[in-house]
Amino acid sequence: MQDRQKKILKAVVREYRRSGQPVASQLLSERYDFDFSPATVRAEMLWLDEEGYLEQPYTSAGRVPTDKAWRFLVGEYLDEELMPSEKAAVKQKMSGWQDESTKETAQFLADCSRGLGLSGLFGRDNRATDFHSIGLRWLLDEPEFSEDELKNILKSFDTLEEEFSRFFCDINEEVEVFIGRENPIKQLRHCSLMVTGFTKDDEKGVLGILGPKRMNYQRNKFVIEEARKKIKAKK
Repeated sequence: MQDRQKKILKAVVREYRRSGQPVASQLLSERYDFDFSPATVRAEMLWLDEEGYLEQPYTSAGRVPTDKAWRFLVGEYLDEELMPSEKAAVKQKMSGWQDESTKETAQFLADCSRGLGLSGLFGRDNRATDFHSIGLRWLLDEPEFSEDELKNILKSFDTLEEEFSRFFCDINEEVEVFIGRENPIKQLRHCSLMVTGFTKDDEKGVLGILGPKRMNYQRNKFVIEEARKKIKAKK
């Protein structure tokens, strides 16, 4: 992908993250000081559409990023250094987090990400124990989820603990990102999921954040990694 196309794709993502609504080429031309013309913006958005990075959800609408676009951008930018102000905001919230129980950990992940925080331990049979998911209210407020998609998210809660046992009981301590259709939990394929494992005192656990595909992946990666460090450091 050329630099010009990357600039436009990043601008679409920035606007889509802000509003959750389709993004038009005219809006980009008005808000961004590109060193190329509005006609070029339209042409490059058409190229991004044809290559599967953008899609038009309905006629006469702007474009939204596809799973392919999110995967490309995560691959390009996930490991970039987070802004010091964003790190400081996470650290400030962490200073008020005193109890490393799975419930409080899930609450911390939800508060920092404005998504669904997930935290659990696995017993000897690799079944999740003491599993908590907190922050559903954040998902219900997201504008891009349709009524049917929200129903699927709610339905998934009946088996979420079992699904995590099935797919993530042996996950390592790298943060893994599942975007849309990559998500092994079928009912959550309109979302993105970030998960990592940890081991402490011979006990395995999992941490995760579930949210819309337009979540801030870099910040959420930092949040999960800091949470894992704090849990493992606790004596």
